[in-house]
Amino acid sequence: MPDAISLGPLMLSLDRFVAIALIWGFLAGVSWLVKRERRGAHSAPWLAVLAGLLGARAAYVAAHWDAFRVDPLSILQIWQGGFLPLAGFALAAAVLAFRLRPGRSLWQSLALLTTAVLLWQGYGAIKEARPRAPFPASIQVTTLGGAPLNLDSLRHRPFVVNLWATWCAPCRREMPMLVDVAAKTPGIPILLVNQGEHADLILHFLEAENLPGRSVYSDRGAVLMRAAGAQGLPATLFVGADGRIQDAHMGELSRAGLIAGIARLESRP
Repeated sequence: MPDAISLGPLMLSLDRFVAIALIWGFLAGVSWLVKRERRGAHSAPWLAVLAGLLGARAAYVAAHWDAFRVDPLSILQIWQGGFLPLAGFALAAAVLAFRLRPGRSLWQSLALLTTAVLLWQGYGAIKEARPRAPFPASIQVTTLGGAPLNLDSLRHRPFVVNLWATWCAPCRREMPMLVDVAAKTPGIPILLVNQGEHADLILHFLEAENLPGRSVYSDRGAVLMRAAGAQGLPATLFVGADGRIQDAHMGELSRAGLIAGIARLESRP
């Protein structure tokens, strides 16, 4: 599972924690530079960050438009993730160049931005190079009709597992999208494995939401959640044909994120 930072009841993935830390570091550094030279452009770092975030989101939406056009309002759901950082960095640099007159503070601000870019890319390289954990072995779930399914039977082929519960609001929001994509992606199984709840409760939820139960399974003892090290719900695991967790997403997942994760599974040997 992805590393996470616990902030009281809030679980924050390490990716987002690093991104937020870099943004705040950039804001603090550029604000100090501007204040030190007593310039009137105190809003420059904030405008640069805002433009960068909007640009990174717009670039991501454009790159995954086929997914977003199904539900255009999901463009606003930025908490699901979905940014192209380099596009954001480029736009932030343009704003700094426009708002700050050529001089020492401009070049130092651009140097801080470049440092943030390099740190982010370095973090990504370290994350990519880490050994990928194997998917837990000998895990058995059941269909809502009570038929057992040993997840070992899915080995040697890529598949996706989403861990969820009916009491989890983000799980409920993403469920219709997950069911829809699962029905349209027959080549790679997408298993929606409920954690810790009785089948009757799951069936009642699906009926109330008018959702089919074809891809829904029950893990009454929440064994998979513990075995995979999931620190919260929802959590989505992308498992490669080699039996290792190639990618993982903690929290609500977008259609674009799910489809992109499946594409990465399909591209790997």
